[in-house]
Amino acid sequence: MQTIRLVEYERREVELPAEVAADLARAAGTRLVVAVGPRPGTNVVTATSHVGSIVTDDVTVVVSPKVSPELLFHMLGVSPPPFTGASVRGGAAAGLLEVMAAVFASVVDAATVRGVLHGYRHTEDRLLSPRGRIDITEQIRRPAILVPIACRYDEYTTDILVNRTLVAALDRLRRVPGLSPQLRARLNRVAARFEDVAHVPVDLREVDRWKPSRLDRHYSGAMRLAAVVLRNLTISQRAGSVRSPSFTIDMNTLFQVFVADRLRTCLLGRLEVAEEPPVPLAESGRPVMNPDLMFRRNGQDVYVGDVKYKLSTGLARTTDYYQLLAYAVATGLGEGVLVYAQDPGDEQDPLHGQLVNTAVVRNSGHLLHVYRLPLTGGIAGVEDALARLADWIVDRAVGVAPEAAA
Repeated sequence: MQTIRLVEYERREVELPAEVAADLARAAGTRLVVAVGPRPGTNVVTATSHVGSIVTDDVTVVVSPKVSPELLFHMLGVSPPPFTGASVRGGAAAGLLEVMAAVFASVVDAATVRGVLHGYRHTEDRLLSPRGRIDITEQIRRPAILVPIACRYDEYTTDILVNRTLVAALDRLRRVPGLSPQLRARLNRVAARFEDVAHVPVDLREVDRWKPSRLDRHYSGAMRLAAVVLRNLTISQRAGSVRSPSFTIDMNTLFQVFVADRLRTCLLGRLEVAEEPPVPLAESGRPVMNPDLMFRRNGQDVYVGDVKYKLSTGLARTTDYYQLLAYAVATGLGEGVLVYAQDPGDEQDPLHGQLVNTAVVRNSGHLLHVYRLPLTGGIAGVEDALARLADWIVDRAVGVAPEAAA
């Protein structure tokens, strides 16, 4: 099998038969761009913001992130074990997927080492003897049948959403071929703790709506990784055999969620942070735009921002300026910010280390800022950079009111 190795956003000319290139394009969808190459028999494969591996019968494309593996898992909301960096940089075919499986097993193990979480699950069923409350509405639908009795009750059990989510992710990872025997044994050992939990599909919308409480906060990291696995790991079968799985993470989405989450924490008590609120563009209310970030003070919009995982060393893209200007005008604000990821690997820096670049819009005076968030210096350095970004937003939002754009 041919293996193509890329770094995110890298493009490479490779020799691929036409049918193999077509199969790769179908499997990749929007995660890769596969185009006809400049020479006969060649194709140009371009990585996007998705990192991980995409696999077909004939070719595997492995896309590595530009950020460090430790930072990648930190952005996912967990602290990776010390082996993570070496494992990802090792460049094995399993790559990010095998590391994800190992980290997930470790996080679930830590969350359940003292026992699997119990909780109340609402159940509606017909029983031979009453339990909980009798469901009068359901019972009178079949008045001639006295038993079984329609009942509603809350059952204290391990068969609840959080455990079902972890089990679904464990089941999918255990189907991955090629994992090391030690890792597979660890996944099986952790999965055995959930013997009373149903193996059923879970609705990712419910998982996304889940918010940790005081009782289940220790499940937070495991739930975040479970959602990543269930959303991004695909395993297909052909002729009864399991094919190599594809697993990718969209760095654009991950970066946006990470920045929003950290800014919300850093701005606690100073500004409220709303993600993708609806903003009407026209007086009629249509169309509606959704800026990534809206900053509010006492419910009043005071600043607007958009997060772009563009590995930038210079100005923003023109289309991103247009988008931010539309947000600023529609919200009646005098300025806004594009939060870009500073490219950690590009030494060509036309702004000479300057993190903020400002464009003043002609004939309106709107200020469109580009804030380049450094992704170097380790986890502590990134957290410090986010804290500085939060302080910068607070400073810019002072006095920025709807009348400021007039």
